[in-house]
Amino acid sequence: GKSASFSSNDERESTLNQLLTEMDGFGSNSGVIILAATNRADVLDRALLRPGRFDRQIYVELPDLNGRKDIFKVHLKPLTKIDTNVEIEFLAKQTPGFSGADIANLCNEAALIAARKNKASIDKQDFLDAVDRIIGGLEKKNKIVSLQEKKIISYHESGHAAVSWLLEHAHPLVKVTIVPRGSSLGAAWYLPQERQ
Repeated sequence: GKSASFSSNDERESTLNQLLTEMDGFGSNSGVIILAATNRADVLDRALLRPGRFDRQIYVELPDLNGRKDIFKVHLKPLTKIDTNVEIEFLAKQTPGFSGADIANLCNEAALIAARKNKASIDKQDFLDAVDRIIGGLEKKNKIVSLQEKKIISYHESGHAAVSWLLEHAHPLVKVTIVPRGSSLGAAWYLPQERQ
């Protein structure tokens, strides 16, 4: 990190210095390649990124539709009681922008939702409820919303829906709800078409 609070014998500073020293010891013909991964490339020390050290960067994008299908295949395998109406293609289309960890969480969440409802198998609706929960947050059933407020929220959300319906290039609308989730009182969710 680029923290100003580093002292000369800070543990992270010592680790960095040791790493730099070790990497300098490799000859150009030694056949050793060092790989590292980080979510915070912006705070890496410049000494680490100069030629001869970590001199290549590969940015790993979020998975596309085909990538998500493959990830679903992996995470659905341990779930033995899945209903026959659950299609991997459908799930992959419902989860744009999800990482592998998000998909693992989604499968786990769907199983928990089905278990809470004492179902014999995990069906399509359990997966859709899990998507809602991951994107929108926990459903707030105890939130006090007056009838007048519900009316205002429904006008607001239907306004989003009507405008997106009339706009030629807007993403297709998936769901409109006035069920409070997280900090929002309602939501209109869209499904982006994954084209560049």
